[in-house]
Amino acid sequence: MDNQETLVQRAVINEPMFDSKTGEFGKGYSPDYGQTFIVQESVKGRIYHQETDAGRISALIFDKLIFRSDDGTLWELSVSNDGKPQTKKIEKSEEKEKES
Repeated sequence: MDNQETLVQRAVINEPMFDSKTGEFGKGYSPDYGQTFIVQESVKGRIYHQETDAGRISALIFDKLIFRSDDGTLWELSVSNDGKPQTKKIEKSEEKEKES
């Protein structure tokens, strides 16, 4: 390198670390070369952060979502062509297909 003032910076991606905000241990990344650490995978599974992930998640388009109610019933939520929410109870035979 010709520029003596250029600092070598190491990317921190998918490495073991403690989250700067929560203190939780897992694998994650640092957007600022080690100043702060953001854990994305822990022993509890994938961790989503409102500040960094909300825009990525909300940019996805879904035809329908499936929810499980407190009693274990599965419900399908979709939207009609005129924008009205529609729900449909998923029957046991359909439930087995969805889970496989």
